[in-house]
Formats: sequence, structure tokens, C-alpha cells
Amino acid sequence: MGLFDLFKKKPSAEDDLASFLADMSALTTQNGLDVDELPSGIGEFGLDRSNPVPTKFATGSMDYLSRLRTLDGNPIKFERSGSTSAPNIEQMIDAYLITDSKGRSLGSIYICMYHKRNSRKAPKGFKLIPG
Repeated sequence: MGLFDLFKKKPSAEDDLASFLADMSALTTQNGLDVDELPSGIGEFGLDRSNPVPTKFATGSMDYLSRLRTLDGNPIKFERSGSTSAPNIEQMIDAYLITDSKGRSLGSIYICMYHKRNSRKAPKGFKLIPG
């Protein structure tokens, strides 16, 4: 089963949801990497869609972004703006708009949530606090 087939599924009962989650887990186990930065990444880590931050599932993406700080230690705000792809990345990539605490844009961060763990690396201009 491919990634796009997973999103065509519409779980309507508990059994369907369990099956969906098992399929997602299988994708991570089969194709996901245990790395801080994808070896196929091109461009600035996390800031270019062709070099997304690897995380484990959507919950991992939320955890990663909630621990991301500006270099002076201030928390960021983030909002998912959609999905995209890159020719050098096998899985889909989520884009997040990043703002500071005053609502000023800090750009976008790109995340690929189909990996075995969350990256421990921060994009240029940011730092991660321990989780």
C-alpha cells in the first residue's frame, strides 16, 4: 500500500481507525529513517521543502514544533499551511507557517512525519529545547 492510498481511506469505525494507524506505523517502519537530517535532503535544513525535518507521526511534528525556539529563546507559534512534495523526498511534506510571539512572520518550516523518531536538530536561526 502506498502513501497516497492511505489518505484515500476514511476510517468510520474503531476497527478502521486501528487498521489505518497500523498502516501508518508500517510506512514508518518500512521507509522511515532514524536520523536528524535526511541524507537525500537538498538545501537549508527545515527551511527548504527539499530538506524537511524528519519526525515520527503528526504527534511528533507537534512535539518538535512546540520545542522550537528563536535563538534568543522565545517560543514560536505555528500553523499548518498544507502539504507539498519534493522530487528528492519519497514521502509527503507538511508546511508550517512560523511566527514569533508578536505575530511577525519567521517563514516556513517543512516537516516529513514518516520517520522513526523526531530530529534533534533545529533549522538555522532556531534552537530546540529539551523535551
